[in-house]
Amino acid sequence: MIEQDPIEPGLQAYLEHTRRVTAGLGPLGGLTPGQRRERAERYALATQEPHPPGLHTRTAYIVLPGREIPVRIYRPPGPARAALVYLHGGSWIAGSPETHDFVTASLAMNTGAQVLSVHYRRAPENPYPAPTEDALAALRWALGHAAALGLDPARIGLAGDSAGGNLAAGASLMARDQGGPGPACLVLIYPVLDRDLDTPSYRAARDPILTREAMREAFDAFAPPVSDPFALPLRAPDLSGLPPCLLSIAERDPLRDEGLAFAARLRAAGVPVWCREAPGMIHSYPRARRHSAAAEAEFQQLCAAIRAALNLPDIPPW
Repeated sequence: MIEQDPIEPGLQAYLEHTRRVTAGLGPLGGLTPGQRRERAERYALATQEPHPPGLHTRTAYIVLPGREIPVRIYRPPGPARAALVYLHGGSWIAGSPETHDFVTASLAMNTGAQVLSVHYRRAPENPYPAPTEDALAALRWALGHAAALGLDPARIGLAGDSAGGNLAAGASLMARDQGGPGPACLVLIYPVLDRDLDTPSYRAARDPILTREAMREAFDAFAPPVSDPFALPLRAPDLSGLPPCLLSIAERDPLRDEGLAFAARLRAAGVPVWCREAPGMIHSYPRARRHSAAAEAEFQQLCAAIRAALNLPDIPPW
């Protein structure tokens, strides 16, 4: 951390808590895939808490030739006729519905939407395009099974954080180019959208969680072709025809600049955009909402934007 650039005290308390939980595993960069996955599981312990009364969960399976995709379904109290198909982060290597339970439960309870948390195939064992294809398969499954899930198919969004945001954007482009149907909206939370590790936000090295080294290793595992817009959505020649997009970008995050560039390109293509650069926030900031009032306020702004996009009423925060 740079002395002249202090982190908000609540975020700092959260970081100290996560360091205790992941003690002995070292920084994110330089780990094997197995070590990254173990670190993600321990990292999740830093925010683990019981589900609130009224939140119901179950696991469904998308059955495809040669594979099945588990989906953890979070149904909050109330009608819950809208939904987010959610792709977790984890550098395409780590993460799972289990590691993101606090994030997805928080989204369900603070938006009133069902959250369908997808356990897509992970790299390096399953490099691109496998994770992106699973994201598209999950979207199509949700749209095709809307009646059974108690959902309005016109109110199903596609969401993801970090590497999951990459998969959400890529799958939405795939859906558009393959003739749909597509999601009602895109919700991209500090998404990975390009492979340029020399942007000013990368060079600034202001984020205590995500580093250039860790992202270089993630790209090596994901192995995206440099010219494939489904793998690197910021390089897509045409972004028109995408659904309304909500982007939550963390100011300190190395991914900040590509998120802002994507928002600008979407606007230029005529796509409705809600974009907020959360001041002082770090990568994975929603996990810090119990420690940091600033992180909680940013998370609630995102949830309000999701409710507006999916035509959901305001609800008390959880």
